[in-house]
Amino acid sequence: MKIIGLNILLALFCLACQHSACVINGTGMLSEQEGKQLYLQVLDNETMKPRILDSALVCGGKFRMELSSVLPQTAMLSIMENGKPAWGAQFILEDGQIHIALQADNTVTIAGTPNNDLLQQHLTRWYVPMNKMQANNRQMGLLRGDTEQERAALDSLDKQNRAYLREMRLLSLEFVKENVNNPAGQSLLMEIMGLPDRLLVDVVERANAETLRLPLMQQIVERVNIFKAAAIGQPFPDFTGEDLQGKQIRLSDCVKGKEYVLLDFWASWCKPCCEEMPSLKKLYRDYRAKGLEIVGISIDEDKKAWQQKVGDLGMNWIQLRDASREAVKKYVIGPIPHTVLIDPSGKIIAKDLRGQELENKIKTFCNKRMASYKWIQHLEIVDEFPKTISGKIKRTDLRENHKA
Repeated sequence: MKIIGLNILLALFCLACQHSACVINGTGMLSEQEGKQLYLQVLDNETMKPRILDSALVCGGKFRMELSSVLPQTAMLSIMENGKPAWGAQFILEDGQIHIALQADNTVTIAGTPNNDLLQQHLTRWYVPMNKMQANNRQMGLLRGDTEQERAALDSLDKQNRAYLREMRLLSLEFVKENVNNPAGQSLLMEIMGLPDRLLVDVVERANAETLRLPLMQQIVERVNIFKAAAIGQPFPDFTGEDLQGKQIRLSDCVKGKEYVLLDFWASWCKPCCEEMPSLKKLYRDYRAKGLEIVGISIDEDKKAWQQKVGDLGMNWIQLRDASREAVKKYVIGPIPHTVLIDPSGKIIAKDLRGQELENKIKTFCNKRMASYKWIQHLEIVDEFPKTISGKIKRTDLRENHKA
């Protein structure tokens, strides 16, 4: 009987240990979150949709969840209001004591387990540009844009925010590259999806076989493979687009017989795209006679808005609309504006250049191409060529006359 009793106690002890393998303690929750339900969600690998694992009530600014043993994976804690997340915190769900604390500046610190400690090191750096961007957003909320001064201030803050957002993504990219084969790095795969594909090549090359099987990583691999097919040095991918009159035109027909062709991916609603147009107009004016052609490729869904913007901006080069998204897929277009430069042989020689960098590249290529032609250096009109007794032209005399 004693042996049976001990076995039962041991079994109960093991069961208790199993149920508390993963413990999540939260502190610092705001007063408006008091009494609300907090949901623990993970991403379902089959459906790629959030799946609820557990929930807890926020009580006294704290919450606690206890789970049985779990495999390390990306998880999200969120409070839902009207079916939408009102607050959320991403972390690594794994065995151990996980501490999640909401700070006074509304940032979240995560600690207690190896992968969460590693993730927090990244978040500490990542919060620096994020806090600056949020401060700008608060300032922008106070400006109505009624005066020229306020509009200039809004534009300045908007440009700063774009720079902060890029900095945040690049910080995440470096972290992912260094940690792509552990849960901490893999938790940020979604965040780096918005970066240009050329920056994701290194991530794929560092991933092991197990990481490459992750659904998000498979999406990145697919993009990188298409990117390599449209990489510098490769023949340009052909596609069909709609011109301003509604006619279907193949890019190969636009490129035929041209020296250099610049593909400019843009949209009427894209403010940075429209800001680039004056420099593109100058580029076209300066280098059209030297063999440059521009093909604007719009990703607009609204045909009328696209046609209107082309007229408003005076874009007097070839215009196509990628309504089927064929070009977007073949050239793996992410953020716009995006440019692709094609040489006379039909190969891609540069990508994603803008402003002065783009002009310098086109100037170099066009001038190099023009220099390969033989130009008339001297023209002289004479009544009669000097000839020998046999009637042959005296070329030596012609050269001497030219020198004179």
